Amino acid sequence: MAVGMPGVLDSESADRCMKCGFCMSMCPVYGVDHNESHVARGRNMLIRMARDGGLATDASYRDSLSACLLCGRCEAVCPAGVPSPAIAVGARSKMVRERGLGSSQRLLYRGMVKHRSAFAKLVRGLSWLPGLSNRKGAPVRHFPDVVAAFFGGMSLPRLSAPFLSRRLPQRIPPREGEIVGQVAVFTGCIFEFFLADAGSDMLLFLAELGYEVSYPHDQTCCGLPVLSGGDLDTAQAIAKRNIEIFSRYEHVVTGCASCGGHLKRYESLFGSDDPWKEKAAAFARKVEDFSEFLVKRGHLAPRRREENRRDSESAEKAGGKPRVTYHEACHIKWKQHVDEAQRKILLGIDDIDFVEMEGADSCCGLGGYFGIAHPDLRLAMLAKKVDAIRRSGADIVATSCPGCLLQIMDGLRRENLPVRAMHLAQLVRGGY
Repeated sequence: MAVGMPGVLDSESADRCMKCGFCMSMCPVYGVDHNESHVARGRNMLIRMARDGGLATDASYRDSLSACLLCGRCEAVCPAGVPSPAIAVGARSKMVRERGLGSSQRLLYRGMVKHRSAFAKLVRGLSWLPGLSNRKGAPVRHFPDVVAAFFGGMSLPRLSAPFLSRRLPQRIPPREGEIVGQVAVFTGCIFEFFLADAGSDMLLFLAELGYEVSYPHDQTCCGLPVLSGGDLDTAQAIAKRNIEIFSRYEHVVTGCASCGGHLKRYESLFGSDDPWKEKAAAFARKVEDFSEFLVKRGHLAPRRREENRRDSESAEKAGGKPRVTYHEACHIKWKQHVDEAQRKILLGIDDIDFVEMEGADSCCGLGGYFGIAHPDLRLAMLAKKVDAIRRSGADIVATSCPGCLLQIMDGLRRENLPVRAMHLAQLVRGGY
């Protein structure tokens, strides 16, 4: 393990790569551009060459490092068990140590993401601009176009108004009867700022099941965007804060597949002699995805609340039931290996007609900063996903990842496809 890269495997792990090509059959990026430097075996070779001084770390090399979704598919099928995503992150970290962060990354990672409370104040102020949040008002001219350009052409939904932490208290008592248990919820940033309705459904549904729900408002970003960008120091600082905040709880539930996949791997951020390593491991053992938590405790028949259901003409297609398909997020299947819980829940809802889409586990193409750095690749993968949704004949596409949800919403809008994208929590609470 390289000095200064605690918990992140260094380039020596890439020496185990046998160049067999199994990763090529699984890599969603290679599947659309067929660029050898954008698949694990090619990238690992470049990283080894750069390590040994045989390759300049120029723009082309940096492009190869950034053209990885960190989805984990390559590692899952690698006969030698090469941890290619961790190797890519390690190489990005090395670039940050040698060259430093760009001004925009420094502002984003260390100024905004690290201090989410300050970031929230800034965004809350912006949310009062007409048309930028879901408050009424015509958009400020050209402002949505500027925002979309910053996010690689991705059209984001309006900001939630109010944000999730302004809607619900830090303690939500069970809605009726005795307390069946206690649970703390890690919401993540997208629920907080963009999908507060879905976040509310997750928290309130747990309370309706009889749980006393703790919702710490001082939690911050999970840190995955920062780690993906190679800023390990900031990623560590963020992890320490969340570990401290959630240390007093026995169960930590999250409805974000990406957050959950990272929270469960906090231990890898710290070296073996770092006292935070065991704290991180203890924290990780508490973390469960929302669907994982429900299935383990037998909540497979969500109670219906008729007043929450939305009338839908398209529901007539399935004999009065809306037809629902499911997008399987990369970080649920390949990072958390919780790949059946969501289907068990969906199949347990009597008043929907669940249908599988072809390639349910194919990547939607977002991958955090990847989608901003490589908008063409993002859109190519998104087009495949939207086409699969169309062919499923579904009225609703569900997923367990808020990031995927934003991406799929953008794709449905681009294709003018009359399908609603929803988080699993919205479905289990009857919000359709």
